[in-house]
Amino acid sequence: MRAKWLLVIAAVMAVTLGTAQTALADNNATGTVGAVQTGPVGVTPTADVSQAGATAAASVPVAVGGSGNNTATNSVGAVQAGGGNSSNDSTGSVQVSSVSASPSASAGASGSSASASVPVTVGGSGNNTASSSTGGVQIGGGNSSSGSAGVLQSGSPQASPTVGASIVGEAVSASAPVGVAGSGNSAADSVGAAQVGGGNTVTRSFLAAQSGAVTAGTTAGAGDTTTSAPVTVGGGGGGGGTNSATDSVGTAQVGGGNTATGSTGTVQSGPVGGTPSVGSGPTATAASTPAASASTPAPASAAGAPSPGTRTSEGAPRQDRNTFGATKTPTGGPRTLGQLPFTGLGLLLFVLLGLTLVATGFTARARTRLSV
Repeated sequence: MRAKWLLVIAAVMAVTLGTAQTALADNNATGTVGAVQTGPVGVTPTADVSQAGATAAASVPVAVGGSGNNTATNSVGAVQAGGGNSSNDSTGSVQVSSVSASPSASAGASGSSASASVPVTVGGSGNNTASSSTGGVQIGGGNSSSGSAGVLQSGSPQASPTVGASIVGEAVSASAPVGVAGSGNSAADSVGAAQVGGGNTVTRSFLAAQSGAVTAGTTAGAGDTTTSAPVTVGGGGGGGGTNSATDSVGTAQVGGGNTATGSTGTVQSGPVGGTPSVGSGPTATAASTPAASASTPAPASAAGAPSPGTRTSEGAPRQDRNTFGATKTPTGGPRTLGQLPFTGLGLLLFVLLGLTLVATGFTARARTRLSV
């Protein structure tokens, strides 16, 4: 009987080891110290509760994708997750393939409900490669580091947090999607490089920060009214392309299509655009205001009077006013000469008044002398 149980245990162990060997076949470590390697990972923890007519639920799905083998050769302290990561003659390298997480939560009670979600992804195509580098962090895919120190490389990150609620039949919602486009970052013989998105190249540079085209669009709605404020840096309109920094110190490049060679303290950005808009009603047309354009005032009417509902500046000159310094002449009457400007009073009256005051002054002065 005991022999039969030993045969069963041996068979189970053989099957287990055979299966484990197949699962670990994509991870290879040769001449490496302190290597942590894992293939694609997926987990979806969930929780929900319902009591006395109230419900609540939450989930946090997380996945690390990637395809291909994880390889570490002659490296120290290599961490590789997903697939398609390669580390050669490097120290302290962390490599993670495409990552996605979509935490969400919802609750409802008495006809009202609320929900929120924060989906986040870090994409990128291709493999992560670190060669003769120290302290390299690569996330997403398509990142390459050669002979560099302190390099952070990330594929295109995307985040779309949203919230919504419905109370007494009225719905409100808001979202703030943010994304950095591009794929493929390269750092060679550089120190302190941060590359996000893709299409970024840094060579023999110190302290370089590079980002692909950035998009951010905040939207909110309540009932029949919606507002949005999209903002873009680079991308369309000539802002695409790659960021390149060679033999430079302290370079910051955003958007794409930027080049710095032998420079110090350089900041470069692609074109910036924004078009906030507001819309109301099911058939209303949204009113937009491009950020790069200035509003043009409406033309005045033919008669010079403001149109109904239009404000005018109180200090602005009107057509029925006289030019500054000109004599005011009553409409329809004869032209009167010798008048003070703006008043219409006779100039002769003020001349006689002045002469009277002068004569009075001289008389008072003479009487004072005689009394002394």
